[in-house]
Amino acid sequence: MRIRQVLILSLLWLVTASSLGQSKDVQFLLDTTLSLMQRHSVNAASVNWAALRKEIYAQSAGKENAYQLGPVYRKLFEAVGDFHGAFFCWDSSYKWQRPESPYPDSIVNEWKKGVTIQTKLLDGNIGYLRVPFMSFAQRPALDAKAQALNDSLCALIQGNVKGIVLDLRLNGGGAMFPMMLGLQQVLGEGKIGSFVTNPPEDWIIKNNGFYLDTTLLTAIVPKCKILPASFPVAVLIGRGTGSSGEFLAMAFKERKNTIFIGDETAGYITVNQGFPINDAVSLLLAVGYGTDRTGRVYKAALVADIINREPDNFNNIKSDKKVLAAMKWITDKKK
Repeated sequence: MRIRQVLILSLLWLVTASSLGQSKDVQFLLDTTLSLMQRHSVNAASVNWAALRKEIYAQSAGKENAYQLGPVYRKLFEAVGDFHGAFFCWDSSYKWQRPESPYPDSIVNEWKKGVTIQTKLLDGNIGYLRVPFMSFAQRPALDAKAQALNDSLCALIQGNVKGIVLDLRLNGGGAMFPMMLGLQQVLGEGKIGSFVTNPPEDWIIKNNGFYLDTTLLTAIVPKCKILPASFPVAVLIGRGTGSSGEFLAMAFKERKNTIFIGDETAGYITVNQGFPINDAVSLLLAVGYGTDRTGRVYKAALVADIINREPDNFNNIKSDKKVLAAMKWITDKKK
């Protein structure tokens, strides 16, 4: 039904665009894109669609194929305030880059090396766990990623640690569900958050699986038990925490005995949905937001409870000022 409505609207707007000299393929792409954005974009209500449509048709005059539409699509994404979405055309992609300051060298250098799961036993019998970006893949690969993370967490827990320092400072996003399921012993079971979309979708951990509402997305075989809600967890966040990394952090919001330390996150907190237009072209649009386990909606970057902007020291975690602050908080909680 939705596809039929999009096509009908596209045909109606085709008449308006045809006088500006675009090829029929370009007209179809623009009309379909405008229709999809108007119906699904999270900021659609704030856009003057009649004025935007007129401007976009004028900018695309004389364009003959999708490859020539990069600047036009960047304008479209800017107009709807969507810096998380993208336009994919064969082997190319186009998006709008919002103005933002560069990432710190400490983060960029670690990303270049490739971020992996890391565990350490810190002083005072406190566990440290770094959770990396996890790319999307087929179900068996995602299960393996979730299992590897959970095995790392269980190895710390079975050492009778007093608390966990959970480092998300290098987690730029990807597939959130293997990350969440891999941390089920400290996240707990049941609803841990949701997507505010149409319709809404709950994030649920149960029976050693992660469910989006009733759909099982990944599963593990854990080697340790769920920890009590009183177990202390200090979550480290910052500019390198983005997209699904932010949703992962969101799942820890309102968890008991949890503190967030560091700087505000990247702010890529919108839910994205893909819309294929034809065999070669598709859109990725920001269509909603996320909530924590209590239903609180987050529409901007997550902010730490304890602001700490000391330089990161990923090469010597035991001397990292944010890690030291987390260790102090956990030690104080256990007194």
